[in-house]
Amino acid sequence: MKPRTVLLCPGQGAYLPGALRPLRDHPPVSAVLEMVDAHAGVSVSVGDLLTDPAAAPPEELVATHPLAFDLATYTAAVAAASVVLDLLPASADAVMGHSMGDLAALTVAGALTIRQGVQLLSIRDRLLRDARLPRAGLLVTDMTWEQAVDALREGGAPRVRIAAHNAPAQVVLAGPDTDLAAFQRTARDRGHRAAPLTSRTAFHHPLLGEVHRTFRRLLQSQPLRRPRLAVHTTVTDGRRADTPAQLRTAAAAHLAEPMGFGRALHTLRRTGFTTYVDTGPRALLSTLAKVNLPPNGTHTCAPLRTPAPLDRVHDRLTTALTP
Repeated sequence: MKPRTVLLCPGQGAYLPGALRPLRDHPPVSAVLEMVDAHAGVSVSVGDLLTDPAAAPPEELVATHPLAFDLATYTAAVAAASVVLDLLPASADAVMGHSMGDLAALTVAGALTIRQGVQLLSIRDRLLRDARLPRAGLLVTDMTWEQAVDALREGGAPRVRIAAHNAPAQVVLAGPDTDLAAFQRTARDRGHRAAPLTSRTAFHHPLLGEVHRTFRRLLQSQPLRRPRLAVHTTVTDGRRADTPAQLRTAAAAHLAEPMGFGRALHTLRRTGFTTYVDTGPRALLSTLAKVNLPPNGTHTCAPLRTPAPLDRVHDRLTTALTP
């Protein structure tokens, strides 16, 4: 079986102030930044957020300009992927998103345009604001799936749900803030680490069920192009999404569907994917790939793990991926 390469597009972890500063004049990056700012309709320049290291940090931006935070997250992943596709020693075969990174993945694959991605995030923002949801969010723990389920059975946090199973010992919980605080105490009493994630609400939770259904209906009017890269999704445990219906399902899944990122990675590995390139800062997804997958025959890389000029990004790619 021919070894294959997949790009991993992060979700909320993709926003890092100034992450693209060294690459802002690279034509693929400048084109993405200009296109997003031309259609974003927000008071904050997304391009400035991603090229100014002194821009608002994630926790401040999500509180004061949540749509700008979402747009910056999406834009960072799409722009970084454009650089990676330019520099990869061999062509990529597929793309897979993590949580709301699915919208970036669909754009990188060519199923959605950047303008559509911006419009969809604006629509989603309106739906989330109109829903008048309680204060809610996400909590990351070092629990296994079984430990998280057992802790949930203890009670005291009835509205908390498992949002994501990222790795053997990383489970993310979602729910209203009061319930998450109760679960955090339970986790710590059991000797586990548990920390809030920067998030505007409880994604991957039934709390967003109505928003999810409305967003899916609105997606029916969005034209989709045939993807240039294969699209794999966590909502199908890593299997390929081929039909327009499957692609639209992927675009909305992060709102209310739980995510099995570890299972998806194993599916990719079984189907011949040996190289996993993280298109975000901080190497979040490449680290998860390392934790989940056997080291023999698996290559991971996060060429934009810290802000770097084009030649340095190229060196990181070739060094990591050369046998």
